[in-house]
Amino acid sequence: MREVVVVGAGLAGVRAGEALRARGFSGALTMVSDEAELPYDRPPLTKQVVAGTLTADDIRLAGAEDFGARWVRGTAAVGLDRERRRVRLADGAEVPYDGLVVATGAQARVWPGEVPAGVLTVRGLDDVRALRAEIDGGAREVVVVGAGFVGVELASSLVGLGLGVRVTLVEPFGRPLRVLGGTVPDVVAEAARRAGVALRLGTGVTGFRVTGERVGGVELADGSVLPAEVAVVAIGMVPATGWLVGSGLALPAGRVHCDERLFARTAGVAGVVDPRIVVAGDVARCDAVRDADGPVPLEHWSNAAAQGELAARNLLAGPAAAESYVHLPSFWTSAFGLRIRSVGLPGTGDRVVVEEGAPGTEKVLEAHYREGRLVGAVSVNLGKRLAGYARRLQEEGPGAVTGPVSGVAGETGVAGGVSAGGGPVG
Repeated sequence: MREVVVVGAGLAGVRAGEALRARGFSGALTMVSDEAELPYDRPPLTKQVVAGTLTADDIRLAGAEDFGARWVRGTAAVGLDRERRRVRLADGAEVPYDGLVVATGAQARVWPGEVPAGVLTVRGLDDVRALRAEIDGGAREVVVVGAGFVGVELASSLVGLGLGVRVTLVEPFGRPLRVLGGTVPDVVAEAARRAGVALRLGTGVTGFRVTGERVGGVELADGSVLPAEVAVVAIGMVPATGWLVGSGLALPAGRVHCDERLFARTAGVAGVVDPRIVVAGDVARCDAVRDADGPVPLEHWSNAAAQGELAARNLLAGPAAAESYVHLPSFWTSAFGLRIRSVGLPGTGDRVVVEEGAPGTEKVLEAHYREGRLVGAVSVNLGKRLAGYARRLQEEGPGAVTGPVSGVAGETGVAGGVSAGGGPVG
């Protein structure tokens, strides 16, 4: 293997580049990124960067410039020719490869239709700069559409700026961070109200009112209109796989299907993988990460880091000597003074048990079970208690989701937080 191309320069891609060199790959290494920025960490974007406590320089991924790669920045991959082993770029160039790491992550889901000025999404540094420019320019009425990780983190950061920003958080499905299940979404909702965020739960957005050429209001399904000088659409992420359409790779639900060793599966023939292509991060739908119903995509910081490293090692080793991916999902986020942590796959169970603290309070730990078996746990301000649940998940093995517990107490972050979570991260 003489030429390796990594498409995507987020966490997964950078970890892959580092691992290639660490494992002795001395050939040509090309890193392709559609952003002109130096590689950076995404979880702080909706928190510390919006809040102004961290700058772009503070969140740069350390070591990204140190492993001797040729960088192609600000130019997206637009196609893949597997037969000729070429990655096609937006500027018309082609990059040859003997081995390819697909780590293109995800993009913010945009509003389905035309939007006026002042309607934003947040996924990258430029998006955060645009949002802060609106706030610094005097915008004070902000509506955040969607109360997943990105929406909740943004609402928390904006209302905490101390600039008199009035934030309304809209969530059509009833509760913020509802994916966590149990009582934690209710704890988050109450903390948001105490922080001064207005919540509109159980009603969706139908469109935007225009004042001049800018957004002036957000129209809700119940007929009401929220005043808005800025609206942030935070309605999820879309895997960045458009460039792979027609490549012959399997793309279920828009993600790249890969086996337990992270080799990309081809479309149409079950069990066949491309031994020259591995996948890592938010863009992957991996057979090794699953609940009782099948593979589960993860937009977690820790997942992107671990998959990036293993994907590179397995690419060099080849399918015959490759290792299976073994990982215990974990994440953390913070909002409205709450520190929320999780291990396993909470929200996928059929029963939630309050194990410590009291339901509905700011100190609670809830375990999630499916058919009597632990599948995940979530804590609010009791994160240190999760190590025991991580060990149980490792020992009991809920489905194929097993793995090490080292890092549970560390800064694992939410890739889907920009990522969230997330992720996502790329």
